[in-house]
Amino acid sequence: MMIRFLVILVLAGLLFTACSKNHGFPSTPQITLESVNPLELGSGETLQIVLNFKDAEGDIQDSVFVREDVGYNYYDIFYPMPGDIPKQRNLQGQIILTLPYGSGAGGFAVAAPQRPNLPDTAIFYIYIKDLQGHISDTVKTPPVIVQP
Repeated sequence: MMIRFLVILVLAGLLFTACSKNHGFPSTPQITLESVNPLELGSGETLQIVLNFKDAEGDIQDSVFVREDVGYNYYDIFYPMPGDIPKQRNLQGQIILTLPYGSGAGGFAVAAPQRPNLPDTAIFYIYIKDLQGHISDTVKTPPVIVQP
């Protein structure tokens, strides 16, 4: 009788554990850098950064943080998550950031060089925040040349 009870208890525990797994999806959002184009940006062009994401709760709809670091200065902005991302468990997909050169709509764009007639080399650091306040790791882009 006791052995039967223990077997049932162990099986119930295994069943509960198997049903509650997130199958490799973390509770804290996880992002990786997919692509950055172009790597040299001139006036009138737009920088596109593509991120892959995974999240167990699927609640990444809060915000994106971007820091543009040009070595002698940096520019920070939080802005709403782009696109219409559904809230569903074990969510994965892509986030596409489009950052126009100069002053852009929404108050953020790739900053023009501050030194006369000299290009800047910018590196972008990006993380996302979910609705529960969890913050992903930060990804770093390769250098992007920003022409005056």
